[in-house]
Amino acid sequence: MAVSVPKRLFKNAVDRNLLKRRIKESYRLSKHEMYDFLKEKNLKLYLLIQYTQEDMKDYGVIKSSMFTAFEKLRQEIMKQEP
Repeated sequence: MAVSVPKRLFKNAVDRNLLKRRIKESYRLSKHEMYDFLKEKNLKLYLLIQYTQEDMKDYGVIKSSMFTAFEKLRQEIMKQEP
């Protein structure tokens, strides 16, 4: 898993690092569900999370967005199954 926050959007390193910490923490708290699903399907996943919003979101918004993204990813994987 990798996290990217573009310097183009956030000039200050403090802001980029804060967003990266928020993303990593929300990933850490929700990854077990995705790991269990992937293990059940016998799949491996390389994940790059890139922050594309132009304003800084608080932790609650990032956490709910991470949950939504994992749900969409899970649904896409289920569609790919024969």
